[in-house]
Amino acid sequence: MPTVSAVIPAYNADGFVHRAIESALAQTHRLLEIIVVDDGSSDDTAAVAARYPVRVIRQANGGPGAARNTGVMAAQGEWIALLDHDDTWHPDKTRQQLALADEGIAAVFSAKFGKREFEFEALYWGNLGGSPSSTLIRRDALLQIGLFDPDRAMMGLDDYHMWLKFLHAGLRFRTTLGLYNFTPSPQHYGGNYDRMLDAELLTFRKIGTALSLPPEKTEARLRKARLDYLPALVHTRRLQAARQQLMALGPGVHWLRFGHAWLPRPLLDLKRTLLRRQAPADGV
Repeated sequence: MPTVSAVIPAYNADGFVHRAIESALAQTHRLLEIIVVDDGSSDDTAAVAARYPVRVIRQANGGPGAARNTGVMAAQGEWIALLDHDDTWHPDKTRQQLALADEGIAAVFSAKFGKREFEFEALYWGNLGGSPSSTLIRRDALLQIGLFDPDRAMMGLDDYHMWLKFLHAGLRFRTTLGLYNFTPSPQHYGGNYDRMLDAELLTFRKIGTALSLPPEKTEARLRKARLDYLPALVHTRRLQAARQQLMALGPGVHWLRFGHAWLPRPLLDLKRTLLRRQAPADGV
């Protein structure tokens, strides 16, 4: 039987890490081990995890990428099953994913937007990869591509960076339905669009360097990321960030759509009130 190590990076998760652990223990395919990496928590995360038959590794805070890498390096299984501390698995997740792990398959995960097959170019121009909590990946494949980038400025995008390296290396995958529950903790960074954009810009700069991509291709991808995030930046009133991105983009038709980002916030709020029936995606 294939051996699977669950790796759970955890930070200040004493109120919910038990759910992740219990869902790993409930797998119909018995796991070889469950490793919880306490990433410098200031609460009782390690003590809560220690109540279960798991291996707890404590380290100084380094971010989720560094914590995942610690777990991978300590793991003894052929396969690594990643699980964020605030998510849970369907009981049959591991068994169903292993059933798709034919010879030559290096990973099984749930793709975004229901897309089942794609190559590097499709992933490069749109984040189609799955959540870490949906990922089952061969340990030797992770070692081959250099694990996760531990740069804290890439938090939330370290998995996207990993998938880009994965496909560029010619590794093959299969996809499944979600088979996990996304239950973000209070410190989840979702909705912090300026931070997410900064992480995405850094991701494409790094991947361009790592894979020796043409500079013009990297610049085109950076431009797309800025344009993709501008509506959310304006709508959530990250106006300084929106203005910075407009300046970085330079002159163009986007100024006709987002030039109102230079208006004072009270005027923007008044405009939103008057046009409140318009969809948020229009950037008002």
